Amino acid sequence: MVSNPGRLVPQASTSDEDSEDPDIAPRHVRKRSRKSVGHRAKTRLKRRGRLDLMPTMNLDILFHVRLKPTKFLRRTHELIQILSFLLPMDLLNLSRTSKDFRNLLLQRSSASAWKTARLQVDDLPDCPQDMSEPQYANLAFYPHCHVRRALPKVSPPSLTNMYSRIATELSDLFYGHFGHDTAPDASFTLDQWSSLSRIPWTVNLNLYDLPHAIIYGTGRPKQLFLKKAFDELLAEHSKTSADEMAALLPTKRKHAAEVMKHAEQCQQWSQSVASSRKHELDAIRRSRQDDIVARLTEAGYEPELNYVDRFWLQDQLGTSFREPKPLNQKSWDRMRPDLITALDDVRVRRIEDLVYGPRRQILMDEYKKYLQQPPPPDAAFDVMPHAVDVAEFGPFKDLIVSSESATITATSFLSAFQQLPDFVSSWRAKIDHEFLNLIRFPENYGDSGKQKDSDFLQLATAAFVVESGNGSDRRLLTYPDVLSWPGFFAPASVPLLDELYLLRMKQFGCRMWSAVGFSPRISVFEGTATVVQAASLDPKTTRREDMDGLDARFACGKCSTPGRKVVMTWDMAVMHSYRLHRDLQPEGLEWTLIEGEELKNVKDYEKEAKSPVKADAIVYCAMCQHHVRDALSLSSIQNHLSEIHEIPLNKAEQGTHYIPDRNSISVISMVLDSDGKFRRTPVG
Repeated sequence: MVSNPGRLVPQASTSDEDSEDPDIAPRHVRKRSRKSVGHRAKTRLKRRGRLDLMPTMNLDILFHVRLKPTKFLRRTHELIQILSFLLPMDLLNLSRTSKDFRNLLLQRSSASAWKTARLQVDDLPDCPQDMSEPQYANLAFYPHCHVRRALPKVSPPSLTNMYSRIATELSDLFYGHFGHDTAPDASFTLDQWSSLSRIPWTVNLNLYDLPHAIIYGTGRPKQLFLKKAFDELLAEHSKTSADEMAALLPTKRKHAAEVMKHAEQCQQWSQSVASSRKHELDAIRRSRQDDIVARLTEAGYEPELNYVDRFWLQDQLGTSFREPKPLNQKSWDRMRPDLITALDDVRVRRIEDLVYGPRRQILMDEYKKYLQQPPPPDAAFDVMPHAVDVAEFGPFKDLIVSSESATITATSFLSAFQQLPDFVSSWRAKIDHEFLNLIRFPENYGDSGKQKDSDFLQLATAAFVVESGNGSDRRLLTYPDVLSWPGFFAPASVPLLDELYLLRMKQFGCRMWSAVGFSPRISVFEGTATVVQAASLDPKTTRREDMDGLDARFACGKCSTPGRKVVMTWDMAVMHSYRLHRDLQPEGLEWTLIEGEELKNVKDYEKEAKSPVKADAIVYCAMCQHHVRDALSLSSIQNHLSEIHEIPLNKAEQGTHYIPDRNSISVISMVLDSDGKFRRTPVG
């Protein structure tokens, strides 16, 4: 089957070998020059075309006919030599080039040339009896409206889908000129619902007996027929006598049936042509795409092409990727630079995902095992870094970003883990420096308290009010637990197109520790100094371990009464001051140190009436090295203890196997009545 039936683009040759006869050679005509002052017009030569004398050739050359059997087992005339190679659309174009060609091809004696051209189009229905071969070729292959006799403003989407002479014209009117959402032109067409299409009762003819086309658009389907044909029917009926009427109506019905049958044949042919053309164009597109992929594969980008898909190539190349044309060197040279640049970015992303990603996963698994073991001698830290920070340590990073051909296993990281304590020390110094730069000290804190080194962070007064940028998250955190504040690991504001950043975030679950991308407001909580002073210690020199070693208990002066004391540890006293009395000035806080026999009774009561920790309380494993982002719910830590450390759920004890996070638990205080009885109650 011809993929593009009836169409052939003739290519005129400009070679001097086309004609050696001087009578056929192009003549040069000298134009009259326009004389003007100071300007001399150039003489231009007009080169006339070489096909203008073709109608004067010997007709035996144009119409040399022989008998040849066809596949339909019948003998037909077939033109050979010149016109026998042309298709219907070529004859149409040739007949419109000059009057000589028009007179030659549209005379009756040339009908055999049109028929032979039509027979070269596979499965095209025969020419109707009421049409000439040129008319049929014009209707079938020329894209214009045959009712209006004018080219449409928009190419009709279904002209090649030719239902029939009538169906095509009606479809053209309905779709080509008005689109799918508008009504057909009432001046040329009628439908069965129109009041103008009512046939008088004296005419024994139904609308379905007329040639028609069914149009499917918005709303109900429309059965359309030509208004001209309808008017001609009524006019012919009015002029026909009663004796001839009995023969007229069957003739009309028979003619309409023949037209509709021919329409069905044309529709089947049109669909087969459209399907064949579609397959042909798809094959050309696939060949073009395969050629592009083959050239990129030859350039060494096969892994990148496997990482992405052809939709990515289509997005990069746009229409040039699906263009139904074979790929030539010029097109390839035009698209190659941008495509190679884009594939270089894909290569970086692929290596980050498929090469570095599994290596980072190996590191995370080994780092979990490392944290589950006791720390090396002289290398114990109060807080260990997250795996995302460990991956940036020199020895670890060198292994992760080593060449793609290198084999990295768990044993590859053994030497790097031996150097990990040195990295942790430098990491802590770095993040402590960044954290100190965020702290806003009170005006009355004094210059001696604004020391920008780690000594300040070791003081007992290193308790900070951390507030997020939008103020939705505000909490009191003590050092070093403040380093685990979620804002330091939250994703930074980066463009969504930064795929490398998003890949690392996906692999580790968080970003590297940073105080830059998510800047909170951090201020020193001044109420802590009141608790330290209640123990008769200097807030500017007392360290956290000093307060922990003191193991003192304090009574809140604001919550206590003469017959009742609210007692708690020093860190809970700091939390209590923030949660219940943060609106007070430091001078308004009152804390009293519990001493003597009363202190002994308090500690004895604490041992006897230890309150259980709730299942949703935030704790961290005491048997693993404490690291950032390791605080989980009690139920999660209990499962961790059971699976990793083989501690049964009913055997897990607070202080021995897990430690409550002091920044998230409720402040549980003891109330000491005047009669010496204790009771435990949540105060703040």
